[in-house]
Amino acid sequence: MPTSPSRRRREQRATSEELVAAAIRVIGREGVAAATTRKIADEAGVPLGTVHYWFADKNELLEDVVREIVERLERAVGMSERPGGGTTIEDLRAGLRAAWAEVTGDDPGTQLGYYELTALALRSPSMRELARNQYRSYRGIATRALAPMLKDVEPRRADAIAQFVAVTFDGLVLAWLADPEGTDADQVLDLLVDVVHRAAP
Repeated sequence: MPTSPSRRRREQRATSEELVAAAIRVIGREGVAAATTRKIADEAGVPLGTVHYWFADKNELLEDVVREIVERLERAVGMSERPGGGTTIEDLRAGLRAAWAEVTGDDPGTQLGYYELTALALRSPSMRELARNQYRSYRGIATRALAPMLKDVEPRRADAIAQFVAVTFDGLVLAWLADPEGTDADQVLDLLVDVVHRAAP
């Protein structure tokens, strides 16, 4: 059956960013395993071939999903506005709270989908690098945000502090998804800031 003019126009407008956004919506509703390229194409309103025009396979599309996750967190903490990240403990507190607002303002299903993505990648040899890059990126956000504060700290210790911030925040998100009422994020984030303050001269 011939493609309608409106569908052809929609296909022409489709970009990789729109397909990534569609993938995130499908993952949020149905989970990573159910997010086939066909469902993603349907969500974006384009033929399946459009997905394969932009991405070699689903793994490549998921790599861009991870990139979008990281970029959202970077925008939330204002790193694009403050190159090098915050310079004080209060900057760190504000950045963590902004990142937390980004998480809680998102659809919980989407946030859960990110953890499903990690688990799926770890179980698949062809996708394992995706999970590694995902968490390297999280550490990278923390490292860049803390860099001015830790400039006089021994490099290995500075790296450990950045990793500590990244894994604590990641664990807090998972705990909140599992038990929102039992997770006191404000207290945990304040404690995290206090620990960093003590660890960084």
